[in-house]
Amino acid sequence: MGLTENKKVEIFQKIVQFDTENSNEASVAEYIGSLFEKFENVKIDYIEAEENRKSVVVTINGKNKGDKVLAFSGHEDTVSAGDSSSWKYNPFSAEIHDGILYERGADDMKGGLSALVSAALDVVTDGSDFAGTLKLIATVGEETSEIGATQVTQSGALDDVTAMILGEPRKNFEIGYTNKGVIDYRVYSSGKSAHSSVPEKGINAINALRKVMDRFDEYFDTLTEKNEVLGYFTNAFTLIKGGEQLNQIPDKAELGGNMRTIPETPNDQVISKLESIIAELNESEEAELKLEIVFPELPLPVQPVSDFTKLAQAKIKEVSGFNGDLVAGTGTNEASEFIKGESEFPILIFGPESDDCAHAVNEHLKVETYLQAAKIYTEIIKSYLV
Repeated sequence: MGLTENKKVEIFQKIVQFDTENSNEASVAEYIGSLFEKFENVKIDYIEAEENRKSVVVTINGKNKGDKVLAFSGHEDTVSAGDSSSWKYNPFSAEIHDGILYERGADDMKGGLSALVSAALDVVTDGSDFAGTLKLIATVGEETSEIGATQVTQSGALDDVTAMILGEPRKNFEIGYTNKGVIDYRVYSSGKSAHSSVPEKGINAINALRKVMDRFDEYFDTLTEKNEVLGYFTNAFTLIKGGEQLNQIPDKAELGGNMRTIPETPNDQVISKLESIIAELNESEEAELKLEIVFPELPLPVQPVSDFTKLAQAKIKEVSGFNGDLVAGTGTNEASEFIKGESEFPILIFGPESDDCAHAVNEHLKVETYLQAAKIYTEIIKSYLV
């Protein structure tokens, strides 16, 4: 006897009610662990990032022998809810109105995580009548650093995995099968202040950054290779600040930017070139320049359409009526960390989504869509682990 729909909704409500705004994920990890601890064929491992921040890996052995290992993964953290008075309902009350659950993280991605948990608990409650192994993974810190995914990968928990579903929200259960990488960066410029009427007595930190931008753009213009699915490498200068007042030469300034990379422009290659540009400018400029790489993530290469992909598409169609169309993403996710492990396996990125409301005020998810996701995941377990 598997889970009732009411129990699946209860799990969803419970998980979203934990306040994990960029921290405190241990509460979610421990709750997930508590759901499985009574089963003899289940092993639960916690991976601590720092105090009150835990990822969890729940390993479920099927009652039949098999070589396949299916991994489900989702993150426990959310972005901040902001001013709760701006919300239609309390962002941590998990209220359901007209079939819609309102909560910070309902869409991104506690809805997907809860559906993965419900599917795993559904099959283990029903006797674990499958062959091989199911691994349920819940991680910390996806919204800020992806430290949880890094730790899970480094722990070796993925070394035997043969296929993975990452439950990030996707409209109409479209399947993400590739995405661009990212490199966030800052350049700090240190000069010397002086009265603006005698600029030659100072070292203008802002002027030095203008030269950085010019040299970076010259390099970026050479990155003309196009990925057949993801398109071109892009860069955007997204932050610049400096100076204290209009009649003073600025001695401090800062430049920030965001690059979206493709497999044809490897992250290491791009970072190395930026470092060399800064080194060259430091030899010729009076201002001192420092490059900081803040958040690099690899692009997820275009994955071939595998039998696992076709299986997922068939179950999406069977349960929801949608086709599970393959889509590319410009954003990053934990797949960029998971591909750094010892083994290679298909990673399909799809989960329940409503109205593209991730990170927004009044974030929400239709309960029907959530239950469809849980059903799709359950059917994939039963059809893949045979």
